[in-house]
Amino acid sequence: MSSMKQFAEQLEQRPYIIALLITLVLLVWLASGFIKSPDEQAVAKQQEIPLPKVQVETLRAESIENVITLYGRTEPDRVVTLQAQVKGAITQVLAERGSFVEKGDVIAKIALNDLPAKLEHFRTLLKQRRIDYYGAKELFKHNYQGESALAKRLSDVTDAKAELALIETDIANTTIVAPFTGILNERYVEVGDFVNIGEDIAMIADLDPLIIRAHISENQVGKIKEQQQAQIHLLNDSNMQGKVRYIASVANADTNTFKAEISISNSNYKHLAGLSAQVELPIEILPAIQVSPALLSLDEFGNIGVKSVKDEQVVFNKINIIRTDEHGVWLAGLGQQLDIITLGQGFVRAGDKVQPVFKGQ
Repeated sequence: MSSMKQFAEQLEQRPYIIALLITLVLLVWLASGFIKSPDEQAVAKQQEIPLPKVQVETLRAESIENVITLYGRTEPDRVVTLQAQVKGAITQVLAERGSFVEKGDVIAKIALNDLPAKLEHFRTLLKQRRIDYYGAKELFKHNYQGESALAKRLSDVTDAKAELALIETDIANTTIVAPFTGILNERYVEVGDFVNIGEDIAMIADLDPLIIRAHISENQVGKIKEQQQAQIHLLNDSNMQGKVRYIASVANADTNTFKAEISISNSNYKHLAGLSAQVELPIEILPAIQVSPALLSLDEFGNIGVKSVKDEQVVFNKINIIRTDEHGVWLAGLGQQLDIITLGQGFVRAGDKVQPVFKGQ
């Protein structure tokens, strides 16, 4: 008791000691809140901050036809520019621009000039040289003429035949005819025009079938076969069926793509050449989920995908877009169904813990 009394008296004489003791106790008590383990602090923090809420919708897959989409332009199956084979004035024009012409129809005529006279001359010359040849042949038969002379007479006959054939060809070439059925797209001459050999007369385009020429990437070319059916949509809102008629076996060295031709039946010449066209080539049936384009996002590596929730954790799902339409995009590679975040996906990242709120709850 005497020792306690002495200690109390010392404290009364030194009040600063009491202040120091109280300060030490306070410091120890305050420090106790900062010496918790990191795990305890994380747990405490998680307990203090509520999990973010995201709206989730369970979307189910449907069987969708996967297609390869190509772009090109409609073109004629073949085009030819008719040129003058003889020179002379245009005497007749029998076909109008834009008109339908059958194979063999006369488009224009060139003046004959002196060709009929030359024709008569070489017909007579051929007749004369044939007589000379037959006479030489009789003389040779009776040994009155040598074989060399007989060969010369035969050569004269052959020359006359060649000259006559040339004149007959020139006369035929004064009549310009359509080499195949098609559209007279351009006519470059009028009555009275003078044309030289090689000058353009008319241009004819064959529009049946109509052709779409497009290019296929090296990743796609192995999935497409000749004679495969194709769905075609033209810029003027026309939809039709076609088929692949040709795929190049050698790639273009500059673009590393393969040229392809898709043919369209156009017997009524309803569809025109030069229209932009979209070609869809079906290749397989896949399960795909349709989503709004607004739900697509990028991860930190630049991959495109959608965010879903699994066990209250955000998952980033890479996708394969197989089709787009007015209702959204169809995504393959997501399985038969997926809980996709439809609201709040922009505020969470893969791996985050979230509180999913399913649509309709």
